[in-house]
Amino acid sequence: MRTHLLATAVATAFAAGALAPAALRAQDAEPKKKNLEVSGTAGFTQTSGNANATTTNFGNKVKYTARGWILAEDLAFFYGEAENKVNANFWNGGLRAERRIMERIGLFVAGRFDRNVLQGIASRFEEGFGVDVKAIVAKRDQLSFQVGGSLFQQNLTPGSTATAKRNFPAARLGLDYKHNFTELAYFQQTGEYLPNLSDSDAYLMNSESSLVAPLSRRLGLKLSYVVRYNNSPPIREEMRLKTTDTFFSSGITVSF
Repeated sequence: MRTHLLATAVATAFAAGALAPAALRAQDAEPKKKNLEVSGTAGFTQTSGNANATTTNFGNKVKYTARGWILAEDLAFFYGEAENKVNANFWNGGLRAERRIMERIGLFVAGRFDRNVLQGIASRFEEGFGVDVKAIVAKRDQLSFQVGGSLFQQNLTPGSTATAKRNFPAARLGLDYKHNFTELAYFQQTGEYLPNLSDSDAYLMNSESSLVAPLSRRLGLKLSYVVRYNNSPPIREEMRLKTTDTFFSSGITVSF
């Protein structure tokens, strides 16, 4: 089923690119900077018959820029069932405030919540801070790095235990790369490495790869691949859970 969904999504993406107006592929003018950027994505798949399964995903991003401040919000949700059994239940959302102190350097504070039931995490809160450095600021390419620290508080699902402490400090190294094919079509890659400072053997790594192909000036098709890695996952029923969870999704995105 996963192979079928991936093939369908890729085929749709190519079709969307082929049908996009030629004007979208020929835009070379510098895009106007917007103070407020809002986007939302939603997708749903259902199969029945010999196999019964449903998958749902939605998310949104909001970014507001004014007078040297950047305020941002994001949310992602994945849920899936197969044969009446939950096989995905993941929430991830956050708020971030950044103050530019130089043209390419900013200081930020952030708060984040995530929930990954199948990896034994009932809830996890993060409060972070750090420095954001814009290494590349070009018409088609933007690359920034983040260095900082975080404090985590997490609760495990019933019956789960962990060798690492539930509340712990962590360092943070992050990157955010975006390549614009046109004003509306782009590829974006984000990633972060979070080494546990109270347990040198434990760390987290998260990444997201996304590709957006325009259907119109407001609508587009978004493909996303999220990886959540915990090298020291909880133990449930005397078995250590898997270290890696991945979430592939496709859906329609609306941008303003």
